[in-house]
Amino acid sequence: MRAIFDKINIESIQFESGSREVHVNCKISQGNQTFRSELLVDHTDLNKLMGRIQQLSDQTDVMNSFDRFDMQNGHEYYSLEFQKTELADLWIDNVEFGNAFRQIRA
Repeated sequence: MRAIFDKINIESIQFESGSREVHVNCKISQGNQTFRSELLVDHTDLNKLMGRIQQLSDQTDVMNSFDRFDMQNGHEYYSLEFQKTELADLWIDNVEFGNAFRQIRA
């Protein structure tokens, strides 16, 4: 599924090294509705999203804001909680995901 959202406010991003999926918990504003959702995207779309965030917030090194946890199996778990940063209220306009993704709407 390819999608363009009017606005998106990211609450958290989590992924495990070696995994193809990235979990993005967010609020989406589409038309006159705002709702919470979880998006499962690939790393290409994550990189695009992180680039957009970095453009909008040049005060924060977004990539170095991730917490990293050793999972004791050769993999690492990465997590970024946006409410712990100055990015908590950041809304990104016209977000487009070019690759296949899944949306889980709560």
